[in-house]
Order: sequence, then C-alpha cells, then structure tokens
Amino acid sequence: MAPVTDRHKGKVAIVTGAGQGIGRGIATRLSQEGATVIIAEFNSDNAHAAAAEVDNQGGKGVVHQIDIGDVDQIQTMVDTVVGRFGHIDILVNNAGVLHTMPLDDITPEEWDWLQRVNQRGLFFCLQRVAVQMRKQVEEGISAGMPPASIVNLSSVAGRSGRPYAAHYSAAKWAVISITQSAAEWLAPLGITVNAICPGIVETPMWEDIDRIQSERFGLEPGGWIEKSVNELVPLRRAARAAEDIGATVSFLCSEDGAYITGQAINVAGGMEMN
Repeated sequence: MAPVTDRHKGKVAIVTGAGQGIGRGIATRLSQEGATVIIAEFNSDNAHAAAAEVDNQGGKGVVHQIDIGDVDQIQTMVDTVVGRFGHIDILVNNAGVLHTMPLDDITPEEWDWLQRVNQRGLFFCLQRVAVQMRKQVEEGISAGMPPASIVNLSSVAGRSGRPYAAHYSAAKWAVISITQSAAEWLAPLGITVNAICPGIVETPMWEDIDRIQSERFGLEPGGWIEKSVNELVPLRRAARAAEDIGATVSFLCSEDGAYITGQAINVAGGMEMN
C-alpha cells in the first residue's frame, strides 16, 4: 500500500520508541502522510537520526527524549507537545524491550525491567495522553476523523505463551487487555484504541533475537529467523516496519479506520490467524 497523500495532514502524532525498528517505520509512514511526528525515544542518537530521516523525506520530526517508564517524564512530554502544537491526535505506544531467555532464568530484576517499559510505561503513556485527547474532544478541538486515535503495539507473543520470552509474552497479553479497557472508556467520545500484533519484523531487535537464538540452537547467523519464517509464516517473509506495520497503524488512525476500536490485529503474515 503506497502512502496516501495528506491522510493525516494537520495531525500531531506521538510515537514512542521511534528511534529505530518498528517505531521508526511507523514514524516515517505517518510523516509521509502529513502528520507532525514526535519521536519519543530514550536513545538521543537514535532519536535524532530518525527525525533526520523524517525531515529528509519531506516530513516533520520532533525529538523528545524520554524514559517511558517514568510517569513524570510522560506528563512532561504531554505538556510540552500540547504547549507547542496545541493538540495530540495520534499516540502510538511502541516502546518496548526484550531479552530472550528460558523461563527458569528470568530473575525478579529482569521481570521488573521489562514490565516497567512494556506494560507500566505503555499504560501510563496511554492514560496521560488519553486525558488530553478527552479534553480536546470535549472542547471541540479535532484535526479530523476519528477525533483522536491510540494504537498499542502488542505482539503475536501476546496471543500465546513463549518459553523463551515468558515475561515478554505476559506483558504483551496485558497490552491487549489495556487496549480493550481503554477502547471502552474512550468510545463515547469517538476516540479509537486498537492494538497491533506483529510477528517477525526486519528490525535491529529481531537481529539481536536471531543472534541469541541461533547461537542457542547451534545455527549460523540468520538461521533462526530463516527457520522461523519458513516454518511459521505462511507468507514466507518477515514484515517490513514502514510498509506493513506502519501502513496498518496509519489506516487505524484514519477516517477509513474510524469504526474500528478495541481490536488486536495480527500483522504477521499469517503467523497467527485468530
């Protein structure tokens, strides 16, 4: 699907974890379709590189460095964006972390580290932005239809357990529950909330996963992803961040997706079909 010109013209979008990987692909896609994109990212170098890519493609990328696990920093981000642009129309809760490891190797510290970003950070970012979105709708401030949209990044790991990522799977299951609760809460105002469940994606994170899993199972570099794609993905390829994941986010945040809310949509080449 090619970018739709001006689909999100006049909208302000926050994309967390947008410095690389899926978040960067989503940010570039939304910017190509007219949105001003806030690159909400912990790593400053990655954030500025992503913003430069957005700008070089004719869009507008604005860096906001943030630790998404810190609720005070989340509120500061919301206040800063609203102070500068007057409104927030799209939130993409993409920031996430993962160390793959056997279930019996997960320590309390590892569990807390992952949940702080993947579950706690996502929830409070949604909460604080949603409060602002509600206020905008009540005051008649809207850049289009739907009047505001939230997309949370879950995963196919949120559909079933993962023996080498039990803590990650638990967090991504929680994302789907949070999505449904928020969708119910915001529906009376026309604000949509959905989740996306990617599978294997061409990103640096998946390169790290492949390195660890290939070594763990005695495969050559790239072997674990190749084996997983061939055995688990009917379409026989990994997803592309902007073209596949970003396009789905853009659709859900557009007028064409305004009647879709509370859903967890698999974007995984058939890896999950339910």
